Amino acid sequence: MKACHFLLLGCLLAPLLCLCQNDAHPTAYTFNDGASAISANVPLNEINTHAYRHFQRLFPAGISREYWFRSEEGYSVSFLLNGRHYQAWFGRTGAFRYSLQYYPGKEIPRQAGDLIKVKYPDYQIDVVTEITDGEKTFYLVKIINPTRIKTLSVAEGKMAVIEDLINECPSAAPLISLLSYP
Repeated sequence: MKACHFLLLGCLLAPLLCLCQNDAHPTAYTFNDGASAISANVPLNEINTHAYRHFQRLFPAGISREYWFRSEEGYSVSFLLNGRHYQAWFGRTGAFRYSLQYYPGKEIPRQAGDLIKVKYPDYQIDVVTEITDGEKTFYLVKIINPTRIKTLSVAEGKMAVIEDLINECPSAAPLISLLSYP
């Protein structure tokens, strides 16, 4: 009888053990010196030194939640800086490609915000993604009103609609909030 119990228990636990051993999450490597923490999907000494040096020059201080990711195209790093979420991409040789910065609509630069408000006065600026390659900067801006949600591309004083959606749940998206552009 005891042999049946062990056999039954083994049949129930074997699949669970196999699932735990075949966890699909990539290995995470972390360095924490108390002042800052760096995590990566590869050993930290495999992060391209040129990419890391470019990163340190572009974003010199105040970084937290730094996470590096290596892929076939190169390296990316996501992090927080002054309460904003950033992502930066570097090529395989470590050369800086571009960075993204996400922030609420109320923090959009005045020139881009005013350009949008002139053309779309009945919309509120909701979320901004700022994209820069070190020389040029452009913005992807999500604007909303009770019936529509639009994504705009704004660069060098020009604006284009990239996406135009019907707002199917207008009560879920308040038009005036502390995060909206004035």
